[in-house]
Amino acid sequence: MTHFSHIPMVRIIIPVLAGVMLYIHLEIYIPVRVYWAAAGVFALSALMIERWAQQNFRYRFAFGFNAMLFLFVSAYFLAQGRNQQNDSRHFSNFTTEASMVRIKLTEPVSEKTNTWQITGSVTHVLTDSAITPTTGKLILYLEKDSLAAGLAYGDVLFLSGQVNEVQPPRNPHAFDFRKFLARQNIFHQAYRSSGQWYFSGQNEGSYFVKKAHQMRTRALHILEENNIREREFSVASALLLGYRDYLDEDLRREFAGAGAMHILCVSGLHVGIIFLALNFMLAFMKRLPYGRLLKTLSIIALIWFYAAITGFSPSVMRASTMFTFVALGQNFRRSTNIYNTLAASALILILLNPLIISRIGFQLSYIAVISIVWLQPVFYKWMYFKNPILDKAWGIITVSLAAQLGTGPLAVYYFNQFPNFFLLTNLVVIPLTGLIIKSGILLFLLSPIGFLSQLAGKALSLLVLALHSSVRFVEGLPASVSNNISITMSETLLIFTIIILTALFFISQKRTAAMAGMAGLLLLCSSFTYRLIEKQNRQKLVVYHLTNGLAMDIYTGNNCYMWACENAIQNERNLLFATSENRQRMGTAAKGAILLNDSANYFADGTIYRKDAFIHAGNKTFKVLDKHQDLSTEVTFTGQIDVLIITGNPAFSMERIFASLPAHHIVFDATNHIFRTRNWMEECNALGLNCWSVREQGAFTLALQQDAEP
Repeated sequence: MTHFSHIPMVRIIIPVLAGVMLYIHLEIYIPVRVYWAAAGVFALSALMIERWAQQNFRYRFAFGFNAMLFLFVSAYFLAQGRNQQNDSRHFSNFTTEASMVRIKLTEPVSEKTNTWQITGSVTHVLTDSAITPTTGKLILYLEKDSLAAGLAYGDVLFLSGQVNEVQPPRNPHAFDFRKFLARQNIFHQAYRSSGQWYFSGQNEGSYFVKKAHQMRTRALHILEENNIREREFSVASALLLGYRDYLDEDLRREFAGAGAMHILCVSGLHVGIIFLALNFMLAFMKRLPYGRLLKTLSIIALIWFYAAITGFSPSVMRASTMFTFVALGQNFRRSTNIYNTLAASALILILLNPLIISRIGFQLSYIAVISIVWLQPVFYKWMYFKNPILDKAWGIITVSLAAQLGTGPLAVYYFNQFPNFFLLTNLVVIPLTGLIIKSGILLFLLSPIGFLSQLAGKALSLLVLALHSSVRFVEGLPASVSNNISITMSETLLIFTIIILTALFFISQKRTAAMAGMAGLLLLCSSFTYRLIEKQNRQKLVVYHLTNGLAMDIYTGNNCYMWACENAIQNERNLLFATSENRQRMGTAAKGAILLNDSANYFADGTIYRKDAFIHAGNKTFKVLDKHQDLSTEVTFTGQIDVLIITGNPAFSMERIFASLPAHHIVFDATNHIFRTRNWMEECNALGLNCWSVREQGAFTLALQQDAEP
């Protein structure tokens, strides 16, 4: 086993990772002068510790501890410094309704269902009195027209009017798009119809990046020109070039369910295949003068050329950096430690962009490689096959098992599913992926020669068809994927700890590792049990943010009951988008929701009762009021309603509503007009009533067993 002292880059990157992670978690701004004061303290401490350690050799560890603490603090300030919102020159400090912003596109235009999406850097803010150079990025959505469709990387636009901050999620546990964009230094967004923005006719993009995008566009055209069509084209463009815009939801579901989604994102697997192929093809160079150096430089240049063709996507940048260090290590004929190589490549990427560690792709790719390097040799030694085909198959199985052990817990945490037949899938897709990449490279090389490129295109199309058919077959098998798995971050870390301790026990046969692993397993089971008990005793109301109708869930124990209007039920996609993540976290997604308004007038199910638009659950009573109800003829409710949900924009004053239906909480869902909702809120505040606007404040939640404020 590698000794910790032999992997200095790993020792360096650990405090760096910790410092960046602390900033991402806290996001507390600390003045830079504090850092320089801390740096002075660390420097003085280092001098004192050095003198002290010379006299007391056993305390030499203190110098390393001081250095690691300095790296930790430096990493925190490095991450803080890369957050552009902390920059006084950020464009948001200068924009007004009357100003105009100058935007340079930093990425190619992306087509969405109803708009074109543009990511741009705001270079200047223009007002009547000044032109101010600025920093910062934003996302711009443009109405579909021919001018927007023709925009390219580097083009310069002008946009008048105010831009908006990206809003937080409106429903509990929904994907936090604001946080996702913030990790990319994007905090603002805007929408403009045709004619509300202006194209300058200028292009200020980097020459090399423009050429990279042009090469990828040309490569996509080569695929089309050689009769690679429809789904084969979608898969080939993603697998070979990292271009995933053509992947539809069914394709993503099939590959995710079969455990093959990783091959549709150009990453370490693809660059590794190219690296091995180049290593073999250029082996003759070692016989030339300075041949080893020439071979290394050629491999590195070709890897980065491939990265350029794929448009310098983040996953390819990670993999290319990693294999650049591997190639350099081979060139120097030194027994370089792979952990040092991985740590060095990750450190370079973190120094360039500290927030990259928050990206799922970064986490999964490095964890997968570390798991393969550490565990695959151990698994491979378990069995020996003389037959080369069986030996290759066993190698693929052990690689897949090692990678899945490493990435599985994190993938379950993020995506709530686990592909049960991943070993079967990888036995097929890994060899096919290798053949597809080599066939794709051959097609691009032969593209100037018509009949040869057609033959290569036909071969590539057949290979992609075989890949897709295999994935679809595995995904279609019974129980191919375990869905609706919900684990917390602490449980994810516990699972990682158990896996590591178990591996250490099998590798080193240390009983302490086994005992610690058993303790971790006990803690994990305790956590699962606690959540199960909590779920059985849970009673909660959630009124969702849904613009096209009313939808609310009532959780009682293991059951989820839903009250939804006809519009919400008919628009199933929007309904699932609003409710699915919360139901996943609440543990009811697999079971589904029981629709309360299925029956005409009355519904009873032990812990929940409904009569017309009145619902009683726990010790709370709810009432749904819409525009179809006539308060003038309705009998005034005796007692008090706990939650009154107003939907459909009824034309009643709040005083009239409360006189007939006194309620402890009044909730206005997002179907009500924004101005009427604001008037109601003002009336409620004047009357001293508890009110909540779902449109502006997000989903309303209330525990049903206690009088808690939302």
